[in-house]
Amino acid sequence: MNFDEVDNIVRTALQAMRQGRIGFSVQQVNYVDDHHEVLYSECLAGLLKLDGSVITAGEFLPALEASAYAPELDRCILGLAFEWLSNSACGSLGCNVSSLNFSSGEQRAMLYDQLHRNRSLAPRLVLEITESAPMIEKFGAAELIQDFRKLGYRVAIDDFGTGFWTPEAIFSVAVDIIKIDAFFVQLDGRLNADRLLHHMVGLASCVAPTIVVEGIETYEQLTLARAAGATHVQGYLLSEPPLFPVFRGLAHHAVMGSTTASVLEAPGLTRLSA
Repeated sequence: MNFDEVDNIVRTALQAMRQGRIGFSVQQVNYVDDHHEVLYSECLAGLLKLDGSVITAGEFLPALEASAYAPELDRCILGLAFEWLSNSACGSLGCNVSSLNFSSGEQRAMLYDQLHRNRSLAPRLVLEITESAPMIEKFGAAELIQDFRKLGYRVAIDDFGTGFWTPEAIFSVAVDIIKIDAFFVQLDGRLNADRLLHHMVGLASCVAPTIVVEGIETYEQLTLARAAGATHVQGYLLSEPPLFPVFRGLAHHAVMGSTTASVLEAPGLTRLSA
């Protein structure tokens, strides 16, 4: 991806945020022993283009991270999540929080202020810390993460085992949930793959009481996650998020379509009234 492509994607995403064309779909985090029981539902960002097509976060988030605009998207999705939670009597959501939010005093202050203003909803929101660069250690984010937890938010480490989430990094931060990257359950029967997943879950269990194995797409993978000692699982086998955003704010609720209704009535989410 060259500079012009990145710049174009960033401008498109920022414009979509200003115009209310960013929303989220959801994917549930399920208990490993009771698939109908939902811990929370992760918000997956989506961008509605002017022509009506949808771009998933995987297509535009890398450009935002490369340009240091990921915190803008995080605050946008957090705002939508708080709006959804404030209009729903039950259900919990999870939102990604890029480590870029810890890169400057201004970014840290904006995120903390947003979370502080909405602290009454904290017990129903999980903050999933994603580390695309080694900023947790570099900027001393451990203290800020503890401030989030003091406000009542649960904090998860996302994609553990890949990227910059090293064992040293997770042992330096007190968190509530660790999510094991999908890589470790999708090794497709390679030699000792089950033992590797077992060791990853065991290591994570030393840090947090709740361990989620991501990327569950088959019953075999579900069995592996259970045998490894995971408490929860997430993946397309049990929860396939729709492409179209299920929530873009109450002002857009009337035009979301039937797909939205079916998702918002799923376990762990309750449908909003118009």
